[in-house]
Amino acid sequence: MVNCNDTIQIPGIQANDHSAVSGKQDKKPVSWRMVITGMLISAVEYLAARQAHARDHHALQHLDDRMLKDIGVTRADIERELAKPFLSDFPRRG
Repeated sequence: MVNCNDTIQIPGIQANDHSAVSGKQDKKPVSWRMVITGMLISAVEYLAARQAHARDHHALQHLDDRMLKDIGVTRADIERELAKPFLSDFPRRG
């Protein structure tokens, strides 16, 4: 018989660690560096999403009707999707 504690090893969690089981852990105070880092990461993710959106927008605009038919969409479908505001399909955080 195999002991589960011998096969699964997660750094920082012991088999008898009650805080990991109960979900109660000491909360660390939020520093200004963590806040700035989080804001920078969010800004970079936003800019990357904008760049990908613009690239896709450009590619869709330049597809001819034969290519659109191959993928099963019409020019009206493309125009409707491109008219939507940026990031309208993303779920809200929090």
